[in-house]
Amino acid sequence: MEPLLDMDEAAALLKLTKPQLYEICRTRARCRQSVPIPLVRIGKRKMFRASSLNEWVAKLEQTQSA
Repeated sequence: MEPLLDMDEAAALLKLTKPQLYEICRTRARCRQSVPIPLVRIGKRKMFRASSLNEWVAKLEQTQSA
């Protein structure tokens, strides 16, 4: 099984700041995005899989080029 990334590691992978990633996660909760960011909640922590984030970026690229 692929290890989970915390907010710091996920932000680094996406080349975002931690506050930017928090905002993307909050937006996901407030309204339905066309391609919501994939996350796993463990208690209050938000965790991510690197492969899921890479797939999410690819889907964003497809929706923006269409």
